[in-house]
Amino acid sequence: MEPAHIEVEPEQVADAIARQRERIVDQWLRAVAREAGEAQVEPTDLRDGIDDYLVQLAKAVRDGRDLEQRGTAAWSDIAKKHALTRVRIGFDISQLVREFILLRRIIISAVRDENLTRDPRQMERIVDLIESAIAAAVASYVEARDFEQRKQEAEHIAFITHELRNPLNVAMLAASKLRRQLRESEEVELILRSGRRLKELIDQVLSAERFEIGAIDVKRVDVALTDLLDRAVSCARLTALDKGIDLLIDADTTEIVHVDPDLVTSAIQNVVDNAVKFTDHGHVDVVVTLDVDGVVVHVYDNCEGLSAEELRTIFQPFKRGHSNKPGTGLGLAIARRAVEAHGGSLRAESSPGHGCHFWLTLPRSERPH
Repeated sequence: MEPAHIEVEPEQVADAIARQRERIVDQWLRAVAREAGEAQVEPTDLRDGIDDYLVQLAKAVRDGRDLEQRGTAAWSDIAKKHALTRVRIGFDISQLVREFILLRRIIISAVRDENLTRDPRQMERIVDLIESAIAAAVASYVEARDFEQRKQEAEHIAFITHELRNPLNVAMLAASKLRRQLRESEEVELILRSGRRLKELIDQVLSAERFEIGAIDVKRVDVALTDLLDRAVSCARLTALDKGIDLLIDADTTEIVHVDPDLVTSAIQNVVDNAVKFTDHGHVDVVVTLDVDGVVVHVYDNCEGLSAEELRTIFQPFKRGHSNKPGTGLGLAIARRAVEAHGGSLRAESSPGHGCHFWLTLPRSERPH
């Protein structure tokens, strides 16, 4: 009589999975296709990455240590692509999980045919690895599904903003022509100011949506930081002068940064303009320092300060502080995404009654100058 339990080495199970890989894939594809029912699903869509996963799974079984971590790692390399495919072909989460349950059954069946299932430890190892892959797959699926929804929303918003621009441009041209004919007219100036504000709002909404789905093309070049600062603070200087506050720049540096000039200029401008807008007395300071992470642009203001809750949400689109000053709440959100697109960061600190400190970290040029 055969013993009920025979010790099996992890290498034996790993070799069995490698030998039976084609059979496992073929049976799995047919099983998943049956589960899909009447859905029109191409086999190539179902197959994506499963061969590579079985190779990685065999390696994880052979190693035998840190199963949860290795099972997740084995799947993580292909999880994103797999999840995007599942979202595109219309699978829901239950179908995604069902795929892995079927895969587990077919793998165990293939190993059983090689007479290696009498060691429960090795079967538990396979189960644990598949379960960790399920967790990674579900997380990737949710991320991919949310991304696709955001992408569709962004495309709708882009269409609407494009349609808004056309009549707005016509109105602005007509108002400019009226201004030339009427010389000084407060009504025409009001129309032009309102039009410029509306155009700015449209551009901000479109930029926010494009950053949200990663549709911004970052064109990096080497540029002097002082040139970016001069452009970024030009409008804020005029506003500060009108308000009777000082805008002080401490940027005695020849540092060259490797950035997209338009995106970074816009980011710095948003932060400085915001500081000047919310400072009603005293001064706003822009200070440049260097650290191991890169070039840091600090902006200090004398506003009323922000609470901990406001600091937590200040970089989210359409979130604003408690001030009643006009604004959309998009400027800081766009600025942070522009800086992060360069691998940098935008942070803030504050306390009520003590102003705010914002700082942007930008990458230095790697070329000698």
